[in-house]
Amino acid sequence: MQLIVKTALAAILSLGLVSCATQPDPITISSAVTDKYVTPEEYKDHRAQQSLFETPTGNIAFTDHGEGKTVVLLHGVPTSSWMYRKLIGKLTPNMRVITVDLLGYGSSDKPENEDDIYSSVAHARRVEALLAARGVENYTILMHDMGGLVAWEMLRDAPTKVDGLIVLNTIVDQDGFNDPDLNAGFLTRQISRAYSSALTSVAILDKVFGDLGLTGKHSLSENECFGYVRPMREGADGAIYSFFTGLNDEQFARLDEHQTLWPSYDTDVLVMWGEKDKTLTSKQIESLQAGFNIKGENIHVFPDNAHFLTEEIPEVIADKVTKFVQK
Repeated sequence: MQLIVKTALAAILSLGLVSCATQPDPITISSAVTDKYVTPEEYKDHRAQQSLFETPTGNIAFTDHGEGKTVVLLHGVPTSSWMYRKLIGKLTPNMRVITVDLLGYGSSDKPENEDDIYSSVAHARRVEALLAARGVENYTILMHDMGGLVAWEMLRDAPTKVDGLIVLNTIVDQDGFNDPDLNAGFLTRQISRAYSSALTSVAILDKVFGDLGLTGKHSLSENECFGYVRPMREGADGAIYSFFTGLNDEQFARLDEHQTLWPSYDTDVLVMWGEKDKTLTSKQIESLQAGFNIKGENIHVFPDNAHFLTEEIPEVIADKVTKFVQK
C-alpha cells in the first residue's frame, strides 16, 4: 500500500490531532475584483478578495491583481489558491497574477461528479474560459501537483498562448511519481470523505503536511492550517475521489501523449523542485528535460525542502518567478 493511503488511513484513526481549530464563523466571497491583494492572516481574508466566474458546471473562484504580463497559478490536491497567498503580493508589483480555485476545491462550487466534470481536460476548459472572459490573450502558467495535469491540457489546447511554464513539484510522468494507486470503490471513497469530514479533516491535513509536504524546519500556524481545512469541509471529497480514481492507465497514457508534443512547443520553462518530496520525486525533472529545451540556469532543486515550496520558501520562489517572467 502506497504512502498516501497509509497517511489517509492513519488520519482516519488519529482523531486526537487538533492543531487546526475548527473556526465555524461564516465566510463570504466578494462580488467584485479588489484593486490590490493584501496577504491574508486568515482564510476569510483571502476569500474576501476572490470573485466568482460562472461556468455551465458551477462557479469557480479566482483572484486577479496587478498589471503587466500575466501569470496563472494552478494548485494541486488537496489544496486551493490559499497555498499561493504568500506569493501573490510579492508578484503583483511586477505582473498580473490570476489564481484559480479549480472546480471542487477552495471557494469554487463542489457539484456531484457527473459527466467527468473533474477531469483535467474539463478543468482546463474552465480555466481557459475564465482567462478569455478576463481578456487574457497570453500567459505563463505556474503549476503545482495536480495543477500540472491541467497545465499540460492548456498547453496542448493553445501552445501559442502559453509564454512560459513554471513547474513546482508537479505530476509530469508515471516514472518518479509514487502513485497512490487507488481504484474506484469503498476504500477510496472513505479516504476521500476523510478529507472533508469534520471528524478527520484536521488529522488528515496534519498527516499530509507532516509526512508528505513540509520539512521539519517548517510548520503551519493554526490559521494557515484552517485555510486548507475549511474549503475541504465544504464538500471537496467528490473532486478528490475523482482525482484519485483518475490516476489510471488512461491518464498516464495521456501524459505520454503530451510529452511527445513538447519538443514542438516554443515555450520557456522554469523548474523549481523540493528534493525531499516523497511523492513527486525529482526524477520527474528528467521527463521535462527530455521534452523541453530547458536552460540549465532554469532548473533549481532545493535539497532541504519538500512538496510545498510556496509555504517553505515563498520569497525565493517569488524572486525566481519575477526574473523569469520579466526576462
